Amino acid sequence: MILIGGFLISCETNQDSKGEKIPPASAFLKGEDPQRVIQYVSAILEDKPSSTLYYIRSKAYFAQRKYLLASEDIQRALQIESGDLDFLFLSAQIHYHLEEYNEALKDAKSLEEAGFSAPGLWILLAEIYAQNGQTKMANYYLAKSLKVGLSPRDRAYVYTLRNLSVGDTLTWMKTVRDSSGIYLSETPLARLYFQHQGDRVPMLDYQAQLLAARKKYPNDPHLLRFWARFLAKIRQVPRAEKVYASVLASFPSNPGLFAEVGNFYFKNRDYYKALAFFDKIPSNSPYANEALFIKSICWLYLGERLKSLALLDSAQQLYPTDMRFRGLRYRLLNRNLDSTRAQTDSLSAEPSEN
Repeated sequence: MILIGGFLISCETNQDSKGEKIPPASAFLKGEDPQRVIQYVSAILEDKPSSTLYYIRSKAYFAQRKYLLASEDIQRALQIESGDLDFLFLSAQIHYHLEEYNEALKDAKSLEEAGFSAPGLWILLAEIYAQNGQTKMANYYLAKSLKVGLSPRDRAYVYTLRNLSVGDTLTWMKTVRDSSGIYLSETPLARLYFQHQGDRVPMLDYQAQLLAARKKYPNDPHLLRFWARFLAKIRQVPRAEKVYASVLASFPSNPGLFAEVGNFYFKNRDYYKALAFFDKIPSNSPYANEALFIKSICWLYLGERLKSLALLDSAQQLYPTDMRFRGLRYRLLNRNLDSTRAQTDSLSAEPSEN
């Protein structure tokens, strides 16, 4: 790492072909502290907006896992110069890490249509399709990425995605055992590890591994989310609630997270807070039917039988093939509250593993 004085000297500015004032490439060598890059670029941006500088600062924020700040800068860059493919690729990556999968897919497909060809794009498309449950498309892009030279880390990640997308957890678990050092030292492999290994490794080991990862990447909102889940699992409810509040600040419009936090409050019998989070879920979200089902149970537990029935009636019209609504409505009309509570306690959904 070069000293601060050397860094500032190396950052004497020049102009690119668009007349923008930018630091030379030597100022942003691989391994440079992103925070120092941010500080220097921010000082230059005070004089004049620059798409290139917004892009550079966005990359630095992205390296720090500060995805919201990265998103703000890359959108500024695209407003100035909408056709830059490197800008669009970073935008797609940021959308993915913010779990904005529709926006990520839109950017990624635009890149593909524009002839942008890179293993990173194929892997990103596979990630997006895997998150959307489109296994065939995910495997198509995984296979495409394997036809080019990949680093050992990227190859391990691709094989992990492929095994998980087809439900081959046994092969994946063996890979994790054989390469645990790689999984725990690198992201996004670490993200997959902590997402899927919570119930497969001793609790104390998982806790130590997750804390070590969070120390290395303190701004990573996904690791923070796994920490909130872990605290909820060990019944540290007040601490989990505080951590979830921090996670929500990183994902201000995430239906999957709203469903997860709603379930957290539901399981801890804080029904009004559960309702507040389920109400945030849009009607076109894949979590909408689950939200309506648990909301109907919340109103029932709060003694609002008529509200619960009205919600179940509406839900039956919206989701006629989801038999949970009809079954709960039948039990509610034919049994008392205590017996209904006993049967519905087992119906709450597990938090979505995103």
